[in-house]
Amino acid sequence: MTQTMGQSVEISRRSALLGLGAALCTPNIASARVSLRRTLDIRNERTGEQFKGTYFGDGYYEPDAMAELDHLMRDYHVDESIMMDVRLYDIFAALQDALDTREPLVVTSGYRTQTTNDKLRRRNRWAAKNSLHIPGMAADLKIRGVKSGQLVKVVKSLNMGGVGSYRGSNFIHVDTGAVRSWRR
Repeated sequence: MTQTMGQSVEISRRSALLGLGAALCTPNIASARVSLRRTLDIRNERTGEQFKGTYFGDGYYEPDAMAELDHLMRDYHVDESIMMDVRLYDIFAALQDALDTREPLVVTSGYRTQTTNDKLRRRNRWAAKNSLHIPGMAADLKIRGVKSGQLVKVVKSLNMGGVGSYRGSNFIHVDTGAVRSWRR
C-alpha cells in the first residue's frame, strides 16, 4: 500500500505490470501515429500552384487538403477538376519518401477532360485513347535533379500502379491502374 496525498492506494502486481506494459508500448504507439501522416510537396508546372502539407492524418484523408490537391491537378485548359483517385496521392507521397528529396514533385499533367485528351492524341501518338488521366487516376510528373530513369525505378519498386517513360522527355507517367511499366 502506498500513501498518496492522504489516500491509500493499493498497487497490485497486476496493475504494476499493466502500467509497465503501457509505458513500454507508448513509444511504439507514438511512432505508429507518425506513420499515419502523409505529406506532399507538389507543384503544378502549368499554373505554378503549390501544395505543401499533410493530406492524410490520423487515419483520414483531410477534406480541405484533398480539395486543394484536386484543384491543383485540374485540367487547366478548361479549368475543370474532379475528385482524383486518392491512391495517386499515396504514390506521390511514397515516391517523395523513398527519394528523401527536398524538391517538390512537379506535375506536368493531371486530370484531363475527354476533349483535352482527344486534342492531345491528335498531336501526340503516345497519348492513350482511354487514358487514365480522364477518370483522375494518372499524372505525368518530374522532380528537379532526379532523372526520369531513377523515378521509374523507384515507382516500380513501390508496386503501387503503372509507370511509363517516353524517349526524349523529362517526365514520367504514373497511375493507379494495374502494376505494369513501359518505355516508349
